[in-house]
Amino acid sequence: MKAFTLGVFLYLGFALAGSYLVQPGDTLWRISVKYDVDLSVLLLLNPGAADGLRAGTTLLLPERYRVKEGETLWRIAWRYNTYVATLMQLNHLESDYVPPGVEIWVPPAPERPQPVAVALSGSDPPKIGAIERVATSYLGAAYRWGGSGPEAFDCSGYVNRVFGELGYNLPRSTRDLWVRLQPVSVPGPGDLVFFSFGGHGVDHVGIYLGDDRFIHANSLTGRVMIERFDVPWYRKVYLGARRVTPASQTSRK
Repeated sequence: MKAFTLGVFLYLGFALAGSYLVQPGDTLWRISVKYDVDLSVLLLLNPGAADGLRAGTTLLLPERYRVKEGETLWRIAWRYNTYVATLMQLNHLESDYVPPGVEIWVPPAPERPQPVAVALSGSDPPKIGAIERVATSYLGAAYRWGGSGPEAFDCSGYVNRVFGELGYNLPRSTRDLWVRLQPVSVPGPGDLVFFSFGGHGVDHVGIYLGDDRFIHANSLTGRVMIERFDVPWYRKVYLGARRVTPASQTSRK
């Protein structure tokens, strides 16, 4: 398998990692052989090529990706700006579980914009758009007690990671988040929601996204996921909400 390294020119300047400039006389079969790519994979990434190739057009070339420990197809799909269903089609998978160490086909890696630093000033709370963008970037990450990311989290480690990327230094434990942040009677988008699963005080936290949805590192399913906040089980064990503000930042020491 030829290595596709981003930014490196291949084949006398006609191909870049992730793309190929079609030359006169090219066929899809010939390109698939040259780059050791399954013909079906090329067609999935370039459906228009089924009607024939035109010189001067660009084809997408896939890359090989080795799955890491604790990684999920959901996380890989986000990283490559694609869908789990697409990854399953590319690799002829029957389920969304792939063991660590296995190499799979992925679309060419997209260029992602550089993260924008969040300035904390006055009493402005963190913006829900930024919170949801960061929070959902970890969808499918594994649950692990004591984990703080980026591949695995526990519930408070996940909250810390999300708000940490937005410039907020919050308490590490669920109990300290509950005790030290500003209480609110009704949660709004971006607020933290707390639960007592064990019935002996606060023991779980998630981030409320609005529209009766919240996102959290779920120990039962073993991954970060979005769930309905209004289902009877969560309403039964719900304790209350807290709001993150610049004033609520605190050292973890």
